[in-house]
Amino acid sequence: MEPARRWSPPKQPENTGSRQDRLPHQTRNDRLRAKLDTLVAWKSDYAKRDANQAAGQLDIDVLITTNEMNDRHGTGVLIKRILEQPEHPKPRHNLFCIRFQNDWGDHDLGDWNIRLPKTGGDRVECFRNILRLLRGRKVRQVLCVPFQADELTASIAIQEAFGARLCAYVMDDQNVAADGMPDAIPDELMREFLQKSSLRLATHPELRSAYERKYGMPFSVLPAVAPDALIPRNVLPPVVDRRRGALLGSFWDQSWFDRLCAALESCGREIDWFGNHRSPFVEFSSEKLMRARIHPFGIVSEGRLATELRGYPFVIVPTGTLDAAEKNHSVASLSLPGRIPLAAAISQTPLLIVGGPNTCAARFVKHFGIGETVPYDGAEIRGAMDRLSDGRIQSEMRGNAARMGRSFSDAGIGEWLEESIALGRAADGRFEEAFADYAVDAR
Repeated sequence: MEPARRWSPPKQPENTGSRQDRLPHQTRNDRLRAKLDTLVAWKSDYAKRDANQAAGQLDIDVLITTNEMNDRHGTGVLIKRILEQPEHPKPRHNLFCIRFQNDWGDHDLGDWNIRLPKTGGDRVECFRNILRLLRGRKVRQVLCVPFQADELTASIAIQEAFGARLCAYVMDDQNVAADGMPDAIPDELMREFLQKSSLRLATHPELRSAYERKYGMPFSVLPAVAPDALIPRNVLPPVVDRRRGALLGSFWDQSWFDRLCAALESCGREIDWFGNHRSPFVEFSSEKLMRARIHPFGIVSEGRLATELRGYPFVIVPTGTLDAAEKNHSVASLSLPGRIPLAAAISQTPLLIVGGPNTCAARFVKHFGIGETVPYDGAEIRGAMDRLSDGRIQSEMRGNAARMGRSFSDAGIGEWLEESIALGRAADGRFEEAFADYAVDAR
């Protein structure tokens, strides 16, 4: 048995800058806290790693994300759904999850997890951290969901140091539409990351098209899949209820919440909200919720969510407007909230998208015939609510959702991803067929 190795923390560079060059008090505290979290996790992980070395368990897979993986945000829900597939013929073992922020609570995926300090893309520090963290292991493959420079730099470090196969899974844009913004990923770093990736994935056609046009490299589509066990096998009957509606998911921008509350005040319906109403990024005024008649139920299990949503005539999903007032243009223009295909697949309930007609969300519901899109206007929303409560219209949309839902099933998705990474291309054409004849805005 190999003797246990002594653990020692990574050396930190001495701060020789002037007082003005140093980080502000709050930022410095956050950085120190992140480093402390890292050192504690590193020390704990080394003990686990030595035990695994004794058992001969050296091959690992690595997941790299911005945030911790849990059920409180969309990326966490989808990644857990893809990687935690109990029916997979080769269950995933030795998954090491690396992240750079804690915004949503505890991490609950994989065999090990660690929060590394942000380096701002500093390659020397990033490579040093990665080599110290993973030495003695054999990294088989890396799945990276990129959103900040640190995730890309860490992925490149692992690919170069260990020869691992790298899969890029772009869910939200922080480069194409975000070009010129302070937190945008630099083009040269994104290009290098994509070139080193043996498989490149995007969640929907608009996102794929934007990255293919800019970088000239092929992408495949892996959408936000829905739990197969929750997808109805038959078309569900319409629900005619002119008193209530549902609201699903999170708000990505404060203005979306404020504008939706103002618009709903005159609609005369009680709205039950299933989603995270304690976001670290958006302030949810209890007074505004009360005036809009929005009743927060928080995050519920997907089984309960499917049952609840089937009892409403429509499900509201807020999105961006892409007008002059839009504050988060990159998110609004190229992102498709995963809750949209999820809600349609597991409940068949028509979707009421509130926002601009040129968003990915609006194009999705129009293509599949599963809902409507209206602006943040009380009269427009009220009219759409009445139409979607009509039994004939609702039955047609539920039938369309039933056909769509079968194409977005997560059945065998873990095996599909495994085979796709090995092949360097999509293992089959199931998702290409799902988006056949899909109109992509070529702006």
